[in-house]
Amino acid sequence: MLEQRHGELAAQVQTKVRGFREIDASDAPRAEFSEDQVQEDIDFALVQMRWQTMEKIAAALGRLEEGEYGICRDCEQEIAEKRLRALPFATRCKDCQEPAESSEGVERRAMRRDAGFRMGTLTGTALTS
Repeated sequence: MLEQRHGELAAQVQTKVRGFREIDASDAPRAEFSEDQVQEDIDFALVQMRWQTMEKIAAALGRLEEGEYGICRDCEQEIAEKRLRALPFATRCKDCQEPAESSEGVERRAMRRDAGFRMGTLTGTALTS
């Protein structure tokens, strides 16, 4: 199942990349914010997401070869079959994934807050107390 999904994604990515190359090769003049450009940006984001999924699947195939597939990387217990069917490249069981996502969310918010503060400092708009 993993290999089949990896192959499907690879074909989709290759098709889109060829399409991007054809658009670049045409050198057709475009408006700066045309609908075509917006669609190209969306397509590019989708290609990036598919590529990331392919990388996750490749890593899962590696874990399968090493006999570590389906084992939670945190608690080392088996990941439920139902979860693996829904997310075949899962590296954590549901019980370990939830707190990991929560802590990742806290880290992302802190990074955005810090980046905003640094940006304000650079532009002279930071609040002082």
